[in-house]
Amino acid sequence: MQHFYDAQIRRYILQFIRMMSNFSYVTGKNSKGESETLQVPVKYGDMSRQVAQIIKKGSENTLIPAPQISCYITNMAYDRDRMYNPYYVDKKHIREREFDPVANAYTGAPGQSHTIERIMPTPFELTFNADIFSTNTDQKLQILEQILVLFNPALELQTTDNFMDWTSLSFVELTNVNFTSRAIPQGIADEIDVATLTFRTPIFISPPAKLKKLGVIEKIVMSIYDEDAGTVDVDGILGESLLSRQNVTPGQFAVLLLGNRITLLGETNKNNSTHASNRANKVFTSQSQFGDKINWHKLEGLYSKTIQNGISNIKLQQSATNVNGDDIIVNVTGTVSIDPQDEFTLLLDLDTDSVPTNTLDAVDAVVNPLTFNPSSATTGTRYLITEDIGNKINSDGKTAAETDIRASDSNPPPDSSSRREQDVGADEAPSTTPSAWGNTIASANDIIQKNADGYWDRVFDADANTDLSDSSFTAVQYVTNLTTGVQFKWLPDSGFWVKSYEGFYEPGTWSIEF
Repeated sequence: MQHFYDAQIRRYILQFIRMMSNFSYVTGKNSKGESETLQVPVKYGDMSRQVAQIIKKGSENTLIPAPQISCYITNMAYDRDRMYNPYYVDKKHIREREFDPVANAYTGAPGQSHTIERIMPTPFELTFNADIFSTNTDQKLQILEQILVLFNPALELQTTDNFMDWTSLSFVELTNVNFTSRAIPQGIADEIDVATLTFRTPIFISPPAKLKKLGVIEKIVMSIYDEDAGTVDVDGILGESLLSRQNVTPGQFAVLLLGNRITLLGETNKNNSTHASNRANKVFTSQSQFGDKINWHKLEGLYSKTIQNGISNIKLQQSATNVNGDDIIVNVTGTVSIDPQDEFTLLLDLDTDSVPTNTLDAVDAVVNPLTFNPSSATTGTRYLITEDIGNKINSDGKTAAETDIRASDSNPPPDSSSRREQDVGADEAPSTTPSAWGNTIASANDIIQKNADGYWDRVFDADANTDLSDSSFTAVQYVTNLTTGVQFKWLPDSGFWVKSYEGFYEPGTWSIEF
């Protein structure tokens, strides 16, 4: 941790000493019958033996000067009753007045803008003592009377006039008065009588605030309007003439995420209309259409920043559909580290809480039905299958989803032969479905579920949710594999599942917080 010291506790001590200052007492009459008004000095420090020896000038024949007031802290304790969320950060946006270096003064014009992040301070309670030294009772009574009337029961305390300091106001409350330090019987103690006043003061100790200035522009949002060159009217800006929006990233870098490895790619070809977009629910096809791999240190140099391994955060924008059917942007996030073996690769530690919300019930596993034996599956078990089983298309042109196929080899339904003839076709041989799945008919990428009768129902039909001819087909689905914890995303215009956060991210759809 970097050293910092703002003298916060010292300011509380100084303010308390100021409270105890400027009190006076009246002396007895001299030979001329006159009295004198003198001010009571105030010092910091308890009367330890070393301090007392110094005040006495190293001689036991010297008395401590009196009257005087000594102020010091007797206790400092954490105040749990005033504890707030320690992770809270309060942001304030301010603008300076312009400073004229020639005149060495501020002008009335606006200057630089800043964002101040105030971190939650730590609460403590200070206990102060004020020892009143006096040589006689009259002196003590004069001083006490002036002080005690002020505390009824407390005085407000302000340690700074900085308007951004949210801890500047507090109070000092009188909690106890010890009238004398002399013992009974008198005559055996010191000549000096000490009356002790005890005060409590709740305080906050603040960590340093973060001051942020305007930095490098990382993203530019440009809008294109349906207007003639050189003419843009209000209707074109505010009306329905808005055609599109482009996100532009300096350097026009893109990234490719496969598994937990992120590759930085060079500038894309703006004239290439076939480039893939993860936001449009498309997939990466060829690196050649996006440019060569770029060393991540080049990106660091562009922003004069350094990627902090395990600390720097990456944000990847994806399109998704919420429960209301509205199109929204989902930010998949995680911390990154440069691969020590490959400076062209970032290693991603994914924040699993940032992945999109599932649209389908989770599956128990992803299986190959041609090699997997489902005999141990119970009612409600769900599998995402990677291969076809049975015949995908019925003789009447219907898909398996449109025909109720629930028979198993061990428990065939009535008129089983006619059902198989309908499913397979009169002129076709029976399907070669593994006996463990019975007469189940399903396609690769389908999700099947075992029902209470022991049959397998197709609960997600990949064929019915695919439109290879329509790139705008947006029936995107999300499902999680309970065995591995990996979330998959259904791409309807490609007809297969991918990891939900994998793929190509265009310029403007990703960012790094160094």
